[in-house]
Amino acid sequence: MVSYRIRKAISEQENRRPAIFLLHGYGSNADDLFSFTPYLPESHTIIALQAPLTLAPGSHAWYPLYPKADGTFDSDVETAWKAVEFLMENIEKLIEKYALNSKDITLLGFSQGAILSWALAFSKSNKIRRIVALSGVVHESVDTSKAPTFLAYAAHGTEDAVIPINKARNTILPLAKKYKEIDYHEFHDGHGVSQENFNLVLQWLNKTAL
Repeated sequence: MVSYRIRKAISEQENRRPAIFLLHGYGSNADDLFSFTPYLPESHTIIALQAPLTLAPGSHAWYPLYPKADGTFDSDVETAWKAVEFLMENIEKLIEKYALNSKDITLLGFSQGAILSWALAFSKSNKIRRIVALSGVVHESVDTSKAPTFLAYAAHGTEDAVIPINKARNTILPLAKKYKEIDYHEFHDGHGVSQENFNLVLQWLNKTAL
């Protein structure tokens, strides 16, 4: 079972609670995105998952990245897809453990976590209702030929030096133009989440709530 932090829904409703799963980026940990928790909907159980690959104390990854000569990184596609399966298995275990609403699952991922959110949502039809994908891309191995069965908020910084903006424009922007389910935004920002961006995330979560 993956390591995680949890804040149970602050609600008196008796039905199964919706949930937001937080997926951190490469080299980070579960505490990073869990800092968003006080601002996220109280009606949702919030679970921050921690990646299983340890790079250093407090530094984790969902799958390895290999540096290239041009300063960018490469990954092994087969290993990355194993991470997708690993995540889905653990999410389903946590849905069962905490009696969560399997029809109302949201993924909020940053960087590597956002890349995995896209892969999960497109490959696991009707398992994920919404994703918030921040500073990530849709990998070329993901089948995007069918209309998404999920809603997506995606955002990227125009000054991102880790995952350049052109990668988001080449992989996410065409999908946003093609599918009304995908809401894409750009910010004058680096590889991070600005206050303006986060405010829009919260508005979008509220607007798309069941």
